[in-house]
Amino acid sequence: MLDLSWPELFFVAVLALIIIGPKDLPELFQLFAKLASKLRRMYADLQGSMTQLQKEVNIVSGKAQPGDESWREFLPPEVRGLPKDFVPGSLSAEDHKARQQHIEVARQTVTPTPPSSDDDATKEKQ
Repeated sequence: MLDLSWPELFFVAVLALIIIGPKDLPELFQLFAKLASKLRRMYADLQGSMTQLQKEVNIVSGKAQPGDESWREFLPPEVRGLPKDFVPGSLSAEDHKARQQHIEVARQTVTPTPPSSDDDATKEKQ
């Protein structure tokens, strides 16, 4: 990399100690450590983004591995639950409305309803 030998490194350390001073040297090391960790994080994020992009390109181009269903995580939750043999446009309007009602009922049962203000008033009276 830099091909610095021990005497050269020692000279650089003594020079930094003289120029920067012993009081400010630890702060400089902390600054370099923060910079290095930030660069590592940025590199890891970039690498993850490139991997994700490669997966998306493979999915679009049809080169995805057989049985790889990772593309389903990009779908909205309503579409994610469709059966694997679903063909778009295959539902009639009535079937579609029934499915939408089923989804709404499922959402309402999953999310708890907040107590009404009437319940709070009766609790305060007791």
